[in-house]
Amino acid sequence: MIRALVVLIVGLALPGALPALAVVRRSPVIIFLAPFIGATMAAVAAELELGTNGSLVMWYVIIAVATNMAVAAWWLVTRSSLGRDDPPWTWFTFTAVVMLGAMIVPLTGLRAPMLGYDVSAIWLPHTLMVSGGHQAMLSGLQNVTTANPDYPPLVPAAGALAFAFFGRGDLYIAELITVLLNACALGIVGMGIAAVGSKGSLRLRLIAIVVAGTMCMVGFAVAGDYAVDGYTDLLWSAAALGAVIWGLVLPRSNRAFITAWICVAVASLTKNEGLTAALIVLVLITLRYRPLALVRFRRSTRHPENRDNTDVRTSMTIRGWAERAAFILVPALPGLAWDGLAREVGLKNAFFGAPSTESPGARFGPAIDGITSHLLVLPIAVAVFVAGSALLRRDRELNALGHAAWLWMACLLYLSALLATYLFGSLEIHWWLRNSVDRTTIFPQIALYTDLSIWLVIGLGTTSRGDAAPGISRTRPGSPGRA
Repeated sequence: MIRALVVLIVGLALPGALPALAVVRRSPVIIFLAPFIGATMAAVAAELELGTNGSLVMWYVIIAVATNMAVAAWWLVTRSSLGRDDPPWTWFTFTAVVMLGAMIVPLTGLRAPMLGYDVSAIWLPHTLMVSGGHQAMLSGLQNVTTANPDYPPLVPAAGALAFAFFGRGDLYIAELITVLLNACALGIVGMGIAAVGSKGSLRLRLIAIVVAGTMCMVGFAVAGDYAVDGYTDLLWSAAALGAVIWGLVLPRSNRAFITAWICVAVASLTKNEGLTAALIVLVLITLRYRPLALVRFRRSTRHPENRDNTDVRTSMTIRGWAERAAFILVPALPGLAWDGLAREVGLKNAFFGAPSTESPGARFGPAIDGITSHLLVLPIAVAVFVAGSALLRRDRELNALGHAAWLWMACLLYLSALLATYLFGSLEIHWWLRNSVDRTTIFPQIALYTDLSIWLVIGLGTTSRGDAAPGISRTRPGSPGRA
């Protein structure tokens, strides 16, 4: 465990520390965000390893150095300073201790080594391929006996980085890195929940932190053994949920927006389902930050007969759509690039091969039953959503929090995509559900529990009128002000 922590801190968090500091300043979420940035850089390094040549370590060093130099140069040019609107160090330390403490009990399971089936069959073989260099990775993934060769490379890349530190004598260290990244993902979720109530009284801020820490433990509980035996489903699910909280719930700001982007990148590079969820969340974040609006025609004051200035209006419309496209494509680019690269080198998707002998109609009933059987919290969440929207809607608006419907839209759109996957996929439906549905529904489960947590914080009056979360500017992305 100590060696895995060394890899997480030195190998992932340290290269990601400066970019994380540039994004969130002195916010305690930096503790969990820095390893996420490092893991994203490792995944991109694995893409370059497969698509060009060389080794993971070579590309990782190049990407990490280039990224940190770019951030340092940006800081020197903009002369951006730290400390404004940031919480005091005592509060930073207290929040970090509570959130890290919430991870201790779930992570005690690591004292007994656990290796899940998918870890032995998929993730460790992929990790060894990435660790072996370009040719080993290419030939290994193209081998017809390799399971799920098109799975994204973030987890194998992080594990291969651990092998670069300590060798391949202990394969368990790769699984430990995955589990620690699971904890980081839930930490970002918890920090977002705590931020909802961070401007209330001292007593209520403490309550918000306790609620956030409890939600982290709930996330581990929902995932069960999958949280600590090397499976990646909690990682992408919690990362996507982190993007929902920071991008769709917290007040609009550059910091929250870019934090959501980082979470989306991690989700899309972790598993195929994560890419689907990431694209859904990105579209919703884009609609929140750049809402669709009808073009208004402006009558010329000099020539009233000239109804509008066509050139200016067309330019503004094109710019608006270009911004929306960039908001979606920029953070999704690493995940989309892997998907395209996998197709280019001939990696097959195991779930959409030959057409199924079962019709979508025959698969519909079992799929619905399988999905809903893992959403037992849904009736309670619906009741709280209706009551909260009726009684506490004004509180959300006064504190610039996103409408509660955003989170629900993310859940419903993901569940629709999941249902379509089960309906039109090629695997036998009952076997498929038995072996996957408890993992593919982790995202909506923890999202609904998170929604309950947010309503609880709001209901306890932990937000003050007109205040935003600590250190979060209400500046829109791209507008004047500090990021």
